[in-house]
Amino acid sequence: MASTRSSAGLARWAALGGILYVVLFIAGTILLFSGEPDSDASPAKVIAYYSDSGHRDRIQIGWLVAGLGIFFFLWFLSSLRRTVRRHEGEDGFLTALTTIGGVVYATLAFAAIAVNVGIRTMSDDTYHHTVFPGLIHAADDAGYVLHATGGAGASAMIIAASLAFLRSGVIRPWAGWLGVAAGILALASIAFFPQAAIALWILVVSGLLFARSARDVPTHTGAVAP
Repeated sequence: MASTRSSAGLARWAALGGILYVVLFIAGTILLFSGEPDSDASPAKVIAYYSDSGHRDRIQIGWLVAGLGIFFFLWFLSSLRRTVRRHEGEDGFLTALTTIGGVVYATLAFAAIAVNVGIRTMSDDTYHHTVFPGLIHAADDAGYVLHATGGAGASAMIIAASLAFLRSGVIRPWAGWLGVAAGILALASIAFFPQAAIALWILVVSGLLFARSARDVPTHTGAVAP
């Protein structure tokens, strides 16, 4: 006698990782950048801000909160992949593209906050409390460009998943094409505002996956081995 356990229940709760990602990443971003000097601020103002250990501590807390959000995004991605695979019903092309796109997006988001925070707080020890305004500006630019570049991965994930749902008929055509449009818009993430489309798509799909998968959770799944 051999038994197998369905992962449907776990996948259902993992779907909520998308909502947690958006909430935590926004909260972490606020902690990371709230109150920092403008890009055109004088070097003296930048030095004074980053010489304050309290400001550096808040930046590091923001890094932890945003990073935790990306961790939950990976759970959402796994649940999304499972759903796309179930509805695609072909050779897995859209499933693979959804997964690869999501992984690229998460990887570059991780890299963005790591590079940004590592440079902005290095005066804690590496440079013995010496702050270099030019490096702070470079850290902000590098972090932003890395995260915006990840929009290409998010675009692939959104378009592939939307097409899979559209072709399977589980969503209305207008909703599927709206998702495709959001994916195309994500390619322009460097302009910042399209990043809101990514967040909104993740929020909506996360909630829908959680709600719709409730009917798929079995009370017991078993298999009898001869």
